[in-house]
Amino acid sequence: RQIEVFVEGLFNYNDDLEKFRNHVRDFLIQTKEFAGDNADLYLDETEHDIEQKKQKEKEMARAIPGMVKPSEMEEDE
Repeated sequence: RQIEVFVEGLFNYNDDLEKFRNHVRDFLIQTKEFAGDNADLYLDETEHDIEQKKQKEKEMARAIPGMVKPSEMEEDE
């Protein structure tokens, strides 16, 4: 029954990437058939979090005069 629900979900969520990804992730977690490194399941979220953190650090550095080297400043400033 679990595989049947999984396959139906693949067809139901094929037009929504986020729901599709979550459905596959849930299936893998439920079956516990994968072992080892599962970091690839969270790769997009991890990259997004890292990018947001870098952007926040840049904004904080720009708020303090002298914290950003002139060579590191963006062209639009």
